[in-house]
Amino acid sequence: KQNVCAEQMGLHRFQNEDEVQDAVRRGVLIALPITLGLHVAPNLPLSRRYALPTTVQFLLTLSEAYRLRFGKSLGIDSAVRDADTQRRLRKHNRNAAPVDGETASSHETGATVDIAKRGMSRAQLQWMRAMLSYEVVMNRIIVEEERHQACFHTMVLGGTE
Repeated sequence: KQNVCAEQMGLHRFQNEDEVQDAVRRGVLIALPITLGLHVAPNLPLSRRYALPTTVQFLLTLSEAYRLRFGKSLGIDSAVRDADTQRRLRKHNRNAAPVDGETASSHETGATVDIAKRGMSRAQLQWMRAMLSYEVVMNRIIVEEERHQACFHTMVLGGTE
């Protein structure tokens, strides 16, 4: 479903780091902001700390609600991932999606982020599941709760506006 939506939204799949950096220069991708409500995993390379503006806006809204509710920031484990990086990841992570085909990774579009579940209490997980479920029903996101990576793999719909 994510790939069908990516195609319908006309999203580009970034093939390498040069394409990602070009998209950053053109403002197609923007940096994930560090706020009181949002933090990025320190091990995430700087070149992968970008997403589409609609994805960043979604994260800002969600993370602020989370911070107000729990007094903690929301963690992001992954954002844009070019095809070259996805190929390398797939070599040692059996759960990583392929680079192409029906089940290709939506990270390559910049629309998808992984919201960390690590460190969340039962109440925080229940709240996050409820919030994300609402956004799914409203057709604003597609989410997969991953077990092996302990994250909510979240694709924000809405394209590049």
